[in-house]
Amino acid sequence: MSKPSQVVVLAEDQRHVRMVRHYLYRLGHTRHDIRVEDLPSGRGCGEQWVRDRYAKAVRTYRGRSGRAKTALIVAIDADMGDVGRRVRQLREALEQRGLAARTDVEVIVHLIPKRNVETWILCLNDRPVDEISDYSGEAGVDGLIPRAAVTFFEWSRPNTTPPAHCVPSLLEAIPEIRRLG
Repeated sequence: MSKPSQVVVLAEDQRHVRMVRHYLYRLGHTRHDIRVEDLPSGRGCGEQWVRDRYAKAVRTYRGRSGRAKTALIVAIDADMGDVGRRVRQLREALEQRGLAARTDVEVIVHLIPKRNVETWILCLNDRPVDEISDYSGEAGVDGLIPRAAVTFFEWSRPNTTPPAHCVPSLLEAIPEIRRLG
């Protein structure tokens, strides 16, 4: 599959956006290919904000993807719940607005770190982490994002086996990110 002409990013905060952007740059996208949905203002509930906007983003994706190669990346933390719960919430958001569930052929990517994205960033930088601890206040995480994105790219290549220290939610994200082609 050739790369999409536009990738829309729906994310709960700036750290998620930076991680996705750096990954997309590694795939060869430019900043002109990437459109980030406005982020929630303030320090409210970012995951709720994403879930509230998900159906509209999917409707827009479906309308555009018939005319041009398009992708939608949704980055939302699982927090203390599990990844499956968050996936069900996204599916229910579509159902509530009368939209069909995401299909296997749609380039709609769900990136759902368990606990928070900082867990992934640290894991991708070979730091020992678990999916229970809160790493959101960890010093220097922002500086680790470019390297984390490169590692995520490497781990998501075909025929690559992620190392044993890869946390389960990140392992689940690898087939998701492969939807990009």
